[in-house]
Amino acid sequence: MMKIRKNCQFEPMIMAANYFSLNWTNNNNESQSKSIRQSSETLPVIKKRISKRLQKHIQDTSFKELYKQQKLAEIVQKAMERNECQYEEYDEIKICGEIIKLNDKVIIKNEDSNVEDYIGAINKICSVVEPSTLKLICLCEVQWFMRKNEIICHKPRARSWIGNQEIFSTNTNDYVLAQTIVQKCTVVDCEEYFNMENCDSTTYYNRLEWDVECKKFTNMNTIKLYCLCQQPWNPELNYIQCDKCQKWYHFECVGLKEGSYENKEYACGYCN
Repeated sequence: MMKIRKNCQFEPMIMAANYFSLNWTNNNNESQSKSIRQSSETLPVIKKRISKRLQKHIQDTSFKELYKQQKLAEIVQKAMERNECQYEEYDEIKICGEIIKLNDKVIIKNEDSNVEDYIGAINKICSVVEPSTLKLICLCEVQWFMRKNEIICHKPRARSWIGNQEIFSTNTNDYVLAQTIVQKCTVVDCEEYFNMENCDSTTYYNRLEWDVECKKFTNMNTIKLYCLCQQPWNPELNYIQCDKCQKWYHFECVGLKEGSYENKEYACGYCN
């Protein structure tokens, strides 16, 4: 009998993050090998100097100014270095009546109303007391997930197999204000997502990791390819299985209309 995978329709979301990179250029007319040798020796020194300047800037800048500039990681660093009593970590936090714990997956509000909200995993929950006003600043360190539209900017061909509810884990962490967390969400693997009877717009699936710096998947070789187009499985699309070779195909790729083989056996072009 023919087997058909049901289709789910969801709205895409976009993730974005800011990254810092150091570009160092050797302008001397020396050999490439010598330039590379000089780079490896000099780069750590340059990084050390930059780190010292940044630390001095953080210490010289007030909590209030850092807060206005939304430099949340610097607020945590300054609090930890200046006075341990100003900084405290927690196992959970209550936001809008919902308990958020470490390792929970959450939806985070995007201030840009034209862009969908972010998704992240909670790595740390902490608070900082601003010394002059005694204002309590509640923060969460999150590990970001990337969304479909963010990936296809760099991998346009992946548009056809990335599902709207698919997200990609990264090694990029950042601090967010606790009050920007909208709610918890669910992240499962691809197979579990497909087998779920009921799933809403706060349910996502993850099977690949995205390297933000290199702009590529780190474990693409672990994904099985399907159909004539040799693309990874998209659980949000319909497939038909050949009753002879047991291989799966997109309806469009084999020239079929959905529903045309509801109660019929199907043999692919190779087996027919």
